[in-house]
Amino acid sequence: MSEEKLDFPKTFLITANLLLLGWVFLAFLGAWFYNPVYGWFLLIFNGALIFLILRRLGCSSCYYCISCTSGFGRLAGVFFGMGYLKRGSVGNRKGLIGFIYLLLAPLPVVSLVFSGFEAFAVFKVLVLVCLLAVTAYSASTWLRRSS
Repeated sequence: MSEEKLDFPKTFLITANLLLLGWVFLAFLGAWFYNPVYGWFLLIFNGALIFLILRRLGCSSCYYCISCTSGFGRLAGVFFGMGYLKRGSVGNRKGLIGFIYLLLAPLPVVSLVFSGFEAFAVFKVLVLVCLLAVTAYSASTWLRRSS
């Protein structure tokens, strides 16, 4: 079964992967404000899940893509490039991506809200706004593809 070739511009690769890394860091901060141990656990878990496991599932052979660079193109494409998945992706990939969205958005947002109830800080609000903005942008790329 041949795979479609995707051409990801270098600026998109770099920007989207840095944005994904920032999103992981924002999720870490959201959980860290609630409980530092949870924050560190979430950072390690999200980093391994996204940049090791999902990247490997997203691309097993670089020669399928023109400028992918070891799965990072497809990883950027999944979260910020209109939801690119391998053609014929099975439910486990989609389920894993949904699980990652849960770990990157609702979990840290709820942690930040509870942390804000304990002690208000402007920086917490800034992290919350940035977290919601990145999540909304990423979700909008999926909505644009489905419509």
